[in-house]
Amino acid sequence: MKIVISSVAVEIGGGSSIEQAAAAARRAVSEAGATPETIDALINTGVYRDSNMVEPAMSALIQQQAGIGLEYRRGDVPCLSFDLMNGATGVLNAIQVSQALLASPTVHRVLVVSGDAHPAKSPAPVPGFPIDPVGAAMVLEKSTGADGFGQLHISATDARPEPVGYVRLPDMGATGRGAITVDRTVNSVEDLLHHAVSAATEALEVAGADPARTLLVTNRPTGDFPDLLAERLGLPAGAAHAGDAHGDAHTSALPAAYLSARESGRLDGFEVALFVAAGAGPSAAAIVYRLPA
Repeated sequence: MKIVISSVAVEIGGGSSIEQAAAAARRAVSEAGATPETIDALINTGVYRDSNMVEPAMSALIQQQAGIGLEYRRGDVPCLSFDLMNGATGVLNAIQVSQALLASPTVHRVLVVSGDAHPAKSPAPVPGFPIDPVGAAMVLEKSTGADGFGQLHISATDARPEPVGYVRLPDMGATGRGAITVDRTVNSVEDLLHHAVSAATEALEVAGADPARTLLVTNRPTGDFPDLLAERLGLPAGAAHAGDAHGDAHTSALPAAYLSARESGRLDGFEVALFVAAGAGPSAAAIVYRLPA
């Protein structure tokens, strides 16, 4: 059994990670031809959240705002929702979990949501915060054909990861709910490329994908990362896509890049979309997506 993307939606420019993700979720469900009652599970992969909230799980707040699974009737299967946080690779981990969930005969649709925003909930860019406020959502469903996602491949350091995003507890005072430190210099571009190449190469080989017919869908931890990665993977010129309208959308980068590639016609002529994300750790994950006809 394979799973496919039946719809994807992106919400840009809001100040709240919850509102962005919920807005994208509502649109993705509608564009999939589904209704809120037909979503069996919701997985949230967002990391940077409103007011640095720790509990409850952001998935529950996004689920409530999106109006999914709020009314139980006799015979209804409740919508399971939970957070799965693994930085930039979180969406790919959520796809892997969705594969397991959708193997159940009672699960038909999984909604993966993502989104990051400054804890101050400012709709404008915040100095020193390198992540664009973007929310995204994908509806995943079963497929009986050969198209869909393959196996997830991961590469990561064996050393203890250095913190990238954190709140300085001794300095929080009365402003800690609206402050955060994000240090992207911890991981070098070479380290990120090393792990991205390792995971992506393995994903291509296991899937038997032709690099000449593969479009790279990736995030943008640095401006030149997509092109450097495509070059090292031996992909054709122009076969890297990280979304033309966004900088670093962090957990929403891959859904945003895929949607941009689909709407711009960049997927035409390719058989495979290679999803690759690299981030804190350093670590990277990759998965092959055989494009539906």
